[in-house]
Amino acid sequence: MRRYHRIPAGCLTVLILVLILVLPATALNITYLISEDGSGYRGVASVNSTDRFDFVQSGMLGERVPLTVTNISLYQDGSNVSYSQEREGIRFPLGNYTIGFEGKMSGNTFQTQYSEFGNVTIVLPEKFKVDNPLLTSLQPGGANISRNLNQTIIHWEKARYLDIRFYDAGQESLLSIFGQFWLIIAVMLLLPFLFSRGRQG
Repeated sequence: MRRYHRIPAGCLTVLILVLILVLPATALNITYLISEDGSGYRGVASVNSTDRFDFVQSGMLGERVPLTVTNISLYQDGSNVSYSQEREGIRFPLGNYTIGFEGKMSGNTFQTQYSEFGNVTIVLPEKFKVDNPLLTSLQPGGANISRNLNQTIIHWEKARYLDIRFYDAGQESLLSIFGQFWLIIAVMLLLPFLFSRGRQG
């Protein structure tokens, strides 16, 4: 069964082109394309001179917790290469590879960490935003944000981990309603004080 059908067909090819043509050459370049409904992602990593790639995130105490990923593919010079899968990732002969994989998300959040510093890019579909700091988390700091073809592209250089939260129009509306509600409460609480000051004057 085909997973994350809302991710456009051919996205693997597009992501590979981004890795090759756009991103600076480092030992690790990785791009995540978030699905249209925010429920999953397609990742493509370019790795050099390595024999492993881990899928992990940080736990409550900073420990390494395996991420669940599916549809893992490993390519070298355009050819599919076999690998062995372990608890935290995959292992393969030392070399340069392109790795594809898919994963699920919830709550418009995604968090992961890497075994080395690398260039990381997140591509968000049009409906998701990262403009409002009250609804957004972009870690580590120093992310470069740009927009192209109705997509938001977030890029980090030399990142060792990733922690991102984005939002949609519905969440933005709820924040506005919440703010208006507390403004009304504040006014109601201030009115007796203002009236009492007026009588004293």
